Amino acid sequence: MPWIKKGRIFALEDYDWAGSHAQVPTILVKENCLRIYYADRTKENKSFTTFIDVSCDNPSEIIYFHKESILPWGKPGTFDDDGIMPGYVMEHEGKVLMYYSGWNQRITVPYHNSTGLAESTDGGKSFTRIFEGPIMDRTPQEPYLAVTPSIIKEGDKWQMWYISGLSWKKIEKRYEPVYAIKYAHSSDGINWQRPNILCIPQKHELEAFSHPSVIKKDGKYHMWFSCRNSKDYRDGAGSYRMGYGISDDGISWQRMDEKSGITISEQGWDSTMICYPYIVKKDENLYLFYNGNGFGRSGLGYAIWQE
Repeated sequence: MPWIKKGRIFALEDYDWAGSHAQVPTILVKENCLRIYYADRTKENKSFTTFIDVSCDNPSEIIYFHKESILPWGKPGTFDDDGIMPGYVMEHEGKVLMYYSGWNQRITVPYHNSTGLAESTDGGKSFTRIFEGPIMDRTPQEPYLAVTPSIIKEGDKWQMWYISGLSWKKIEKRYEPVYAIKYAHSSDGINWQRPNILCIPQKHELEAFSHPSVIKKDGKYHMWFSCRNSKDYRDGAGSYRMGYGISDDGISWQRMDEKSGITISEQGWDSTMICYPYIVKKDENLYLFYNGNGFGRSGLGYAIWQE
């Protein structure tokens, strides 16, 4: 397979100060390290974002632990008062921008989430909200949610691939979310045009997607993403696997999951689930960071691309 697994970087059980998760690894490439933002959780099941720094040459080597949240929860009643999870991070005009998922608990269904935007002026160690409200939320055409973007900026053109809710399906007396990957574009990274274009087709009506990661390589767009069933997906038979697609223009995609280059291991921390890819290039290396079992309960690890 093109992706060569290099193992787990961070296992929460090894550190008494850590919470229950190291979910959705989101990477900022810095000159002297790779900064891995992730969502931990409190005992009250509220997500917050913090980070570790790892070596550029050997991401298995952790060189710094940041044990505090980088962004406080929102004010009561705002879109992110129940949880904050990183989605995409980038340097822009001397600052670090973080697109993140804000969470609210609900009554009819378990939760609602939408996309917020925060900025850092200290190199990505702490962040402040640019807006109190979300920059992407429900619309007349997308009535459920809009989260976890992957972004490519080329000149003045910003392109985004994000998760849009399709429905909530009642399965075994519990509502389960069904998500899809859609496309948006912008001229400023804040105001997004969302033409309601579905990028990756479902294999069946209960298939759900999460966390696309898009890069441009050899003149084509390449996307890795998580895909699962809506039945028995909590480390069961329907749990997350890695999908893949390729596109000439970033809008029309050919789904080719058989070429994702990575799947679950026979045993260990990523043996029942593999999810939430985030791909970055540092020098000559192309890295894939991801979660394994339990949506991040088992920690996070990485793989390296090998032709």
